[in-house]
Amino acid sequence: MPVFPYYRRSIQMLNRLQSIWAVSLHDAKRHVRSQRMLILAPLVIFLLCAACWGFADSRIVPAGLTVNSPADVLFLSSTSVVFICTLSVVLLGFDAVSKRRLTGELAIDLSQPMPRPDYALSQLMGVWMSAMLPTTVGILVGAFLIQQQMGVWPGFADLSMFLISTGLLLWWYTCLQLLASSMARDIGASVTFGVGTWLFFVFLWLIPTLIIAQSMGVDVTDTTSVAFDRVQEKTDLFSPNGVYQLLMETRLDSASQPELSGFTIWLSAIFWFLIPTWLFCNRIKYLRP
Repeated sequence: MPVFPYYRRSIQMLNRLQSIWAVSLHDAKRHVRSQRMLILAPLVIFLLCAACWGFADSRIVPAGLTVNSPADVLFLSSTSVVFICTLSVVLLGFDAVSKRRLTGELAIDLSQPMPRPDYALSQLMGVWMSAMLPTTVGILVGAFLIQQQMGVWPGFADLSMFLISTGLLLWWYTCLQLLASSMARDIGASVTFGVGTWLFFVFLWLIPTLIIAQSMGVDVTDTTSVAFDRVQEKTDLFSPNGVYQLLMETRLDSASQPELSGFTIWLSAIFWFLIPTWLFCNRIKYLRP
């Protein structure tokens, strides 16, 4: 069987990946150099470092929280990721598509020989990389601050899980925000949809959890009960923030780990990666600029 067709397809795939990377890098540089990043980057880095420093100091840890290891500090510090890092994605990407659509840039971009799904991936990667840059810096500096406070470095597996889980969370929000930006007819609608989605998952997700728990006969007045925790774990599989927290909990001690299996949690994470990515790529594929 001739191998030349396979070799040719491999070269074509490599060229496509190089094109996606080049466009992604150009777009990421544009976001990094924007005025928004001048405000967001210091804020993200400061809050992540402050969380790691504060939770690693037993003297100032809020009552009711137990911190026995750097893994506990990383888990508690992940709340900063949920609040500020996800919001930075919304603020960086709310006009990634809608603005270009209004100015006519999108029509020019989509008329290029680059396949539309490849263009969609490059837009996702551009926003994602720009959001991950200050987040990664904050996490790495935070790990150093944990060592200064506790005298021990976070484990490689714990730190890797923190970085990988955070990267996945920011990718999920990037997909949702750019999907909203591609559907909005103006920038204001894109901002409204993006911020509304962020508010729902960050502040309001507990409401559907309570409704589901009550419909199953669970006492919702005691949110610390084992029965409520089990319901919450299952409903969290349908929330990007919930899946993120479940991933982080897998690095805690056995008593604090979720009841759900690691396979189930990672399967949900993969679905959250694939489905929003496909939705955005499919949206760009059939979009009329």
